[in-house]
Amino acid sequence: MELRQQDSGGRRSAVVGEKVTVALGENPTTGYRWHADIDELSLRATADHFDGQADTPGASGVRYVTYTTLRPGPARLRLVKQRVWETQPVDEFVIDLEVREG
Repeated sequence: MELRQQDSGGRRSAVVGEKVTVALGENPTTGYRWHADIDELSLRATADHFDGQADTPGASGVRYVTYTTLRPGPARLRLVKQRVWETQPVDEFVIDLEVREG
């Protein structure tokens, strides 16, 4: 399943072992990056890459982060966009998953 910013705040169903990819806009040269805030017993990050010109100042692109569901039950997938030296995020992505046995 692939999710985008407009899916934030929603709910989805998944099965154990399913891959969930989140695609979010990012400008890494500004210091603002997406960081995970997840239950690592329910979800495991399996891939993370940026598609864009990360070496060009101010250039934007898309961050793709993939998670695998690990066990049945509810799982909250939350990503926050912030600079590592700041405490308040400027954006967030949240999706509630209901994971069931396949």
